[in-house]
Amino acid sequence: MSIKKLFSTKFIALMLAATCAVGAAASASAQTVADLIKKGKVTIGVVSGTPPFGSVDAKGEPIGYDVDVANLIGKYLGLPVEIVPLVPPARIPALESGKVDFLAATLAPTPERAKSVMFTIPYSGFELSIVGPVGSKYKNLNDLVKKKVGVSRGSTNDTALTRLAPAGTVLVRFEDDSTVTQALLSGQVDAISIPNTMATEIVKTRGAGKIEIKFPYSVQPNSMTVRKGAFDLQQWLNNFIYYVKLNGELDAISRKWAGSPLPNLPVF
Repeated sequence: MSIKKLFSTKFIALMLAATCAVGAAASASAQTVADLIKKGKVTIGVVSGTPPFGSVDAKGEPIGYDVDVANLIGKYLGLPVEIVPLVPPARIPALESGKVDFLAATLAPTPERAKSVMFTIPYSGFELSIVGPVGSKYKNLNDLVKKKVGVSRGSTNDTALTRLAPAGTVLVRFEDDSTVTQALLSGQVDAISIPNTMATEIVKTRGAGKIEIKFPYSVQPNSMTVRKGAFDLQQWLNNFIYYVKLNGELDAISRKWAGSPLPNLPVF
């Protein structure tokens, strides 16, 4: 074989390999409704350890706002749903690695997160509140100077307080809202920041007479999350959210788990 022919053969082989690699990458990242139907099920990541949005029942089964929303998505897709509970720091990594098809996991859409994933219009929302011991005199963020305040690592509570808390506030980070709450109940921290809906549930079930909601300080809308380039799936989910907001099904889930009507959610 001549050098010219050998070079040509190797060049073609390299081009074919590169094409296959690009095709495989595109296939791995492709997320359409047709892909899900072809797969025969939809795998949805939900938040874990953050009642009422995600927790487990006495049988060890995942329950909560996000779980009901995920199952409603399956109903409209006509597909069985595989629920994957995730702690907050694991949500985006699970999506990017392909462990889940998308997230319905109480995740706030932020410019920083949008560098790596894409968000739908919000499907839930809640106030971020400071919770502290009964009798503690916390009326605003200035009262938290030199106090230890527990937050879930990487959550919107973390980023909001990092931005808004006055200098001297000591943020103590834990892996999820369940351990954040336990830190307050055990006296490891002076106060915590958690969603208002979650705080109401925790005070009722674990902290009656011990802890109470002190004050809200910010509002968080939450979006579903898809991988970069998954425009078809993003659009279907936007249409789904719009539809179940109009027909009352999303409001019913909010009333069931948050104990209040669906808030006025922003769109973008």
